Amino acid sequence: MGGSIVPPGPPGSGIGRGQDPDGPAPPPLRVAFFTDTFVPAHDGVSQVTDTLARALLRQGNAVTIFTVRSPGLPRSETRPDGLAVRRYRSISAPSYPQYRIALTPWTVLLRRRRDFDLVHIHTPGFVGLAGWLAARRWRCPTIGTYHTNLTDLLRATGSNALSRAFFRAWSRFSIDICRRSDLATAPSEAARSALLPRTGTRPSAVPRLVVNGVDTERFRPGIHAPDWRRRIGRPNDRLITFLGRLTQDKGANRVLDALEQVDSGLSWVGVLGGEGPEGPALAARLRKSPRLTGRVRFVGVVPEEDKPALLSQSSIFVLPSRSDTSSVALLEAMASGATAVVSSRGGPGEIARRSEVGLIVDPDDTQGLARAIERLLTDRALAARFSDLGRSWVVEQASTERMAAQMLDCYRTVLGRTGRA
Repeated sequence: MGGSIVPPGPPGSGIGRGQDPDGPAPPPLRVAFFTDTFVPAHDGVSQVTDTLARALLRQGNAVTIFTVRSPGLPRSETRPDGLAVRRYRSISAPSYPQYRIALTPWTVLLRRRRDFDLVHIHTPGFVGLAGWLAARRWRCPTIGTYHTNLTDLLRATGSNALSRAFFRAWSRFSIDICRRSDLATAPSEAARSALLPRTGTRPSAVPRLVVNGVDTERFRPGIHAPDWRRRIGRPNDRLITFLGRLTQDKGANRVLDALEQVDSGLSWVGVLGGEGPEGPALAARLRKSPRLTGRVRFVGVVPEEDKPALLSQSSIFVLPSRSDTSSVALLEAMASGATAVVSSRGGPGEIARRSEVGLIVDPDDTQGLARAIERLLTDRALAARFSDLGRSWVVEQASTERMAAQMLDCYRTVLGRTGRA
């Protein structure tokens, strides 16, 4: 990985390359986040942007979030922690109402340049594009983060040549908007490689690796309330959990394919959580399958306040994704002490290889998924070792503090290069 990794200072210090730890503290920054998804939306990008923003605020910086406006939410608010949120009128995305399309983000161009030191673009939707244009108008440096592999996510989307061409163009645009920023970041080497220029390079174009971080105090072992086993009526069984978007690329159906093959004589129960276009079909499948009825519970959207308990009480977390550049849910599960069976593709497999915990399988090999789950159910010593090592690795390598320190170094690198501070 070499020079792609930003060497951080002590957790939470914000000290990185080019800063003197014995000199005066660097001045606080005013950062604008542009993202087409934000809490209370349930996805990795919304969680990362919220977590990063709160970490930057704790260090004395100012952060403003520009995002879509969902029904019932105010246009503008300042949260008790000091985070300013500006939302734009939006409509539901076709075939995927959990996501929304902003209609009027262009009014941000009317804001004053001196309001911000830097723009951080997190998504390639209309809000992200408005942020890129605003940064040019304000002559403000930009950071672009490649959170989502749209190429693989949208591979199976579209029933005609026109729609497929549109999605290919959108995937290309998501990469180009990062490449055209002053500095690009990615949460994994798999994602970073997609941003590398195909011909030639220059120092400012080399993307940085900034691993996603999770709150290791909030996600930890030993959380017993609410009691998810009793909640689903299986107080003595071990939980095998899938938690994520219910889409083809994430692989909820492949999890069910594998669970149909897992030895039913073992003491386990599956928990399927999340929302997305495949939700109704998955629920119908659970009702009709004799091997899944009674063995797998579809719990829908898991409230954020209940998620730490679910992951802490889960024995195995399964993620056969084809598209994740990282996986916040996987990091949260590892921090909570769950063992993991993950995809060999993209970020999840990279996390498992770097941490040396979890079993890695081809996401399309449902028999392999089933065998890996059975191995962790029967080999208690291996599962316990993965649990301890996984928690330790996330604390050391994927904490909120480490992510914020690395990202602050990126911000100050760009500001120092452009001479705008």
